[in-house]
Amino acid sequence: MIKILLCGAAGKMGREIIAAAAGTRDISIVAGVEVNKHALINRPLTGIPTTDSVTKFIKQCDCIVDFTTRKASLDNIKAAVTLRKPMVVGTTGFSDRELARIRQMSKRIPILLAPNMSIGVNHLYRLVEQSVRSLDDFDIEIVETHHRAKKDAPSGTARTIAGIVQKNRPGARLIYGRSGLTSGRPSREVCINAVRGGDIIGEHRVLFLGSGEFIELRHFATARACFAHGALAAVRFTIKKKRGLFSMADVLKNSTI
Repeated sequence: MIKILLCGAAGKMGREIIAAAAGTRDISIVAGVEVNKHALINRPLTGIPTTDSVTKFIKQCDCIVDFTTRKASLDNIKAAVTLRKPMVVGTTGFSDRELARIRQMSKRIPILLAPNMSIGVNHLYRLVEQSVRSLDDFDIEIVETHHRAKKDAPSGTARTIAGIVQKNRPGARLIYGRSGLTSGRPSREVCINAVRGGDIIGEHRVLFLGSGEFIELRHFATARACFAHGALAAVRFTIKKKRGLFSMADVLKNSTI
């Protein structure tokens, strides 16, 4: 049985992971971690003890799963490094400097970092890469839509898509939204548009716009359960590694999920 310490247990993703783990035979959650003075501290969350200290139950777990905030995630990774615990991180919005710190810490423990753990989205990444390589003359636009409470923009998934575009299209230049008069669209310009409103879980569109035709790759998340099942797949993968920084692409390479 794989034992998980779940950071951000009372959040939307935390609750989805608790539900998903309850439906498995190989994964259990030993405890949940929440911020200091949270209403659920020292009270059971669907039968799972909760604490405001990541170190209280860390020795009992095989892997830490983190869906919290940038600062909390970095603190939790430090704790994981100290006790050599594998880490699965779904937190988004890290700066380049913070990502460099995570990369450095992954030299001591295995860390799987993924802004989106949905199996479908990670397949979308593959399709985007193939399309960028094949459609060199097509303009590319990225549009992401999320619920009104999402704090970071563009989404981590949109940033990942943009990174795939830049890697496979030399000279690609990212911009964020448009306004005012322009002299036209430069051929290597890639615009990321972030839409916020309502209770939309997540939608990502990648447009390839040619002359007289266009192709649209589109992913909808209709329930957060898809992220939770992906997170559990990430756990199963990460606990087998000794050290290194991984992504969901690594999980999918040798998997049929």
